[in-house]
Amino acid sequence: MRKERENRRKRLTIGIDVGGTNTDGVLYDTEERRIISSEKIPTNHADYRDSIEAALGRLLRTADSEEIISLNISTTLSTNALLEGKGAPVALVLIGYEDFPHIKDEILRTVSPAALLSVRGGHNGWGKEREPLDREALTRFAREEAGGYFAVSSLYSPRNPLHEMEAAGIIRAAGCAGITCGHEMARSKLNSVKRTVTAFLNSSLMEVTERLIQGVEFCAASHGLRCPVMFLRSDSSLVCGQWCARFPLETVFSGPAASMRGAMLLGGVRDEDAVVADMGGTSTDIGVVKGGKAVYSKEGASIGSYRTMIPSLEIHSIALGGDSAVKLGKGGELTVGPERVRPYCRTSEGEECGYTPSDALSALGAAAIGSCGRSLRASNEYGGRLGVSAVEFARLVRGEVSKRLSEALHGSGEESRRICVGAPVASFACGGDCSVPEEAAIASAVGAASSSLSLSCTVSILHSFFDGNFYAFLPAGQIRGTDFESVYSRSRAALEKYLIEQAAQMGFLEAAAEISEEREYIGKERSLLSLASVALNGKAIVHGA
Repeated sequence: MRKERENRRKRLTIGIDVGGTNTDGVLYDTEERRIISSEKIPTNHADYRDSIEAALGRLLRTADSEEIISLNISTTLSTNALLEGKGAPVALVLIGYEDFPHIKDEILRTVSPAALLSVRGGHNGWGKEREPLDREALTRFAREEAGGYFAVSSLYSPRNPLHEMEAAGIIRAAGCAGITCGHEMARSKLNSVKRTVTAFLNSSLMEVTERLIQGVEFCAASHGLRCPVMFLRSDSSLVCGQWCARFPLETVFSGPAASMRGAMLLGGVRDEDAVVADMGGTSTDIGVVKGGKAVYSKEGASIGSYRTMIPSLEIHSIALGGDSAVKLGKGGELTVGPERVRPYCRTSEGEECGYTPSDALSALGAAAIGSCGRSLRASNEYGGRLGVSAVEFARLVRGEVSKRLSEALHGSGEESRRICVGAPVASFACGGDCSVPEEAAIASAVGAASSSLSLSCTVSILHSFFDGNFYAFLPAGQIRGTDFESVYSRSRAALEKYLIEQAAQMGFLEAAAEISEEREYIGKERSLLSLASVALNGKAIVHGA
């Protein structure tokens, strides 16, 4: 045992996924790519830290703290906080939108700021100042709302973030709990409404996320862990606690992202196409793999009615899970979901509950879930309304869930492998083209344990045929000049520097940058005079990760 531990020293990770029903944890060997041990415990929704603490303590029974190189966490905290309206109040500063009331109105129809300031300023599409920033109004507003959370959005800030940066400086000087600027979330992409909403939601999550981070880091320290504590983003990449505290909204779909990555690893997906379904307690999340790569959303993550700029995998969710409410209509028709209820098998007499697919599996003896007796009695009661036995009713429910899962898996029309993961899915997945990996029940934790860095950014270089200049729009600035080669080389160097610096802030100190480009010309001639734009597509990578 001692020799085995010496051989695996400093190559183990711990992945913990806090789900709606269970918290899963795995101890993972990153070199051999194998699971050493795993744990599954009920999630404590009143305190996620308690669930993480329990999983961590059990996993460390089979490893020394010095062996762990990373503790990786994925949670539903951000998603639940937004959907349940538990975010902190946010004061919103809009700069330069006075002449665009339709944009301002759309923003305010989407979010409800605790306080609002709309002032003159902003830039145009070429990054030139439209009007001077009203610093006096900003100073008064910052002092009035001092100590709270802020979001700042300036017109065309991805083309020139100067007014957002100045406003942020004024607000910080007055004192604030946290602040998000639109250009920080946009990474050079344009869309005023999405950018503003993204910044607003991000600031609203800072308080609750900071508490979670502090709690997890305290748990890690109490177990003697000296490794980084990392958090999974919605694109299945990892960031350190400091980054997560600045941009908590980026973790909003960390659970589905973790399960997607875990399913691909457990299912042995390499260069092929696949459809992945992850069934949990509340929903089934479905993603697509093309050529061994998970498909990303071009539009950004959507949370309820909110549309954001957060990088995210393309995930389609349906309200179908192990704890979905089973109902009988007046005509005897059977429906499953969309509401979630506590199953009979997981409650005691007198507690509020409802019939679920988990009860059907428990009654059939297909899964060891809580009290089989309570599920059988409930199955008998529901079956009596249809004139069938308890077992026959449980089979009807199981069949309905299997049917809906199959329809969802085949709905994409993709001719590819179909992989199912999640705790209850093995009992519902059917058909020769559906595979359930051996460790399907802990796929999300496996995905968290095996994740690494993923960071990309695009810099646009536009040719102004009006003044002859080339304009490069960087994430935090602008380069301009008539000499294309100079603008081009400076832009590549600035993008590479930005990616490496951002990766370091995310917790990856040995990242490298890869940059590709796409050029567009006016007409058929390929010359400098007809060059319309160049897109520099940069990606930060960690070799061997």
